Amino acid sequence: MIDNIREACKTSCEILKECFDNFNFGTEIEIAEYLRKKAKEKNCKLAFPPLIVSGNNFLEIHHKSNETRLDKFIIVDFGVKYDNYCSDVTRMLYKGKPSRKDLELYQLILNLHETALREIKIGMNCFELDAMIRDGYGNDRKKFRHSLGHGVGKRIHQPPWISAKSKYNFKDNDVVTIEPGWYSKNKGVRIEDTVLLKGNKVEVLTNLSKELIVLD
Repeated sequence: MIDNIREACKTSCEILKECFDNFNFGTEIEIAEYLRKKAKEKNCKLAFPPLIVSGNNFLEIHHKSNETRLDKFIIVDFGVKYDNYCSDVTRMLYKGKPSRKDLELYQLILNLHETALREIKIGMNCFELDAMIRDGYGNDRKKFRHSLGHGVGKRIHQPPWISAKSKYNFKDNDVVTIEPGWYSKNKGVRIEDTVLLKGNKVEVLTNLSKELIVLD
């Protein structure tokens, strides 16, 4: 199982890197169609429809990519399957010149993401980790509109749920996502990795740069 998820994560990251390195898109749907095409070329099924968000669509957590023109922050959430096992990764692009406040927002979410990767451990309750990261938002707690993460396996969303209501304690060999986010109507940031808990280590399976990609 874990080797299959690891391979799915590797392929997802390869496709995203190719997308970012050869970026020439104007709308959400153009990115989504490119990712679909590349997954098909690699004989992979999608783990879920590519989720591309820009413009005024950020309050739709499971937004369906459409003809919205790319502007400022762009969420790219993508994953493929390998031998029926899923992967899940989200990276951020920015169309135009980021303002100081936008760069500070991105850095906040990146810091919270890295804190979660540093603090997650076997035996810890999912609620504890979710609460710890949520506290890092300060007055912006309500801008984080979903759980911190979820399990990944044959389904893209499965237990354990890293949420305020969870009573689950992390176990050895758990594969979960870590995905803090911040959303208003016309601005959104999410950084997501699929990770494996193994002994006292956390292995990030989606090994792709988390630097904000600023597009010309």
